[in-house]
Amino acid sequence: MISIIIPVYNAEKYLHRCVGSVLNSACGDVEVILVNDGSTDSSPDICEEYSRKDGRIKVIHQKNQGVSTARNTGLDHCRGQWVVFVDSDDFIFKDFFSLIVRKEYREADLLMFDFVKSTKEERRVHADLSACTLIFQGNEIQQLIKRTLVPQPLDAKGNLDFRSPWAKAYKKSILDRYSIRFSSELAVGEDLLFNMEYQLRARSCIYVSVPVYFYDIHIGSATHGFMSGLQQNHAILQKKLKNLLEQCGMFPILENAYYSYCLENMTYVLIWEVFSPLSPRPYRTNCQMCVRMLKNTIYQRAMKYNWKNGILPRKILVFFFRLRCFRITSLICRASYMRLKGNDF
Repeated sequence: MISIIIPVYNAEKYLHRCVGSVLNSACGDVEVILVNDGSTDSSPDICEEYSRKDGRIKVIHQKNQGVSTARNTGLDHCRGQWVVFVDSDDFIFKDFFSLIVRKEYREADLLMFDFVKSTKEERRVHADLSACTLIFQGNEIQQLIKRTLVPQPLDAKGNLDFRSPWAKAYKKSILDRYSIRFSSELAVGEDLLFNMEYQLRARSCIYVSVPVYFYDIHIGSATHGFMSGLQQNHAILQKKLKNLLEQCGMFPILENAYYSYCLENMTYVLIWEVFSPLSPRPYRTNCQMCVRMLKNTIYQRAMKYNWKNGILPRKILVFFFRLRCFRITSLICRASYMRLKGNDF
């Protein structure tokens, strides 16, 4: 059985398309778990309507607790051998599930596929089922873990998102054996932590460069702007991630990649929270936040790796930030913000 977990929150505009694509892809034994996370629109009614029409669909209603808790609720109630996550404002390719149940993939612990960004101009992508297939076993899994921290494509023509839970299939037995769940403490980065923990427990993985998931870009789902609380969120994330790597004996091997990821997080906080043009805080308060960040022991260690990792603009930003040149840091962050916003939309 394949269990498809769909967290739902105020998704009335996209829910029919999402669930319809899942049912269109369904083959063999499947269950669809719709977790209504306290929606205030017509989403609960849409979920119940699907449940009445199709016995494979189960609806769970809960108070609004966030996407991580909603996914965890689905994990606690699902019964499938494979677990697939789909966001309610996205949709999937019709052959997704038929790929998962192929005999040659049966013994793998993790399946990973490509995604595409869906736009109004391009809604259909025809998958090439003879695409590149890569198998990772034993210590080769370390390559995936490193790429989750510092993303690098496995296939030049592929489009794999290492950090997200979608376009992947997980073994329910591994999730339960190691109590792997999404961290409800985190608003950002919980997906990466979940995937890292799973990959550290997996013995084998198969990557197939077939697009199976349609990530729909629209204004309502955009996460980039002023993001309050990032500094605290990422401090928690980095500690959790470091503890996880140390517990599994992987930190010495992945130390450079880990600190490169920490530098990525630092610049993310600076651009999207501290010096975001949309921040309501005065410049003086932003500088005080920078001082607190500079006292973070993980950031202090990470900045020693600055010239070894990342692209030049990030190296320059970190360089001025480390020197406490906050005015220059602010200008670089604002320029980066405008460039990244342009790329997003």
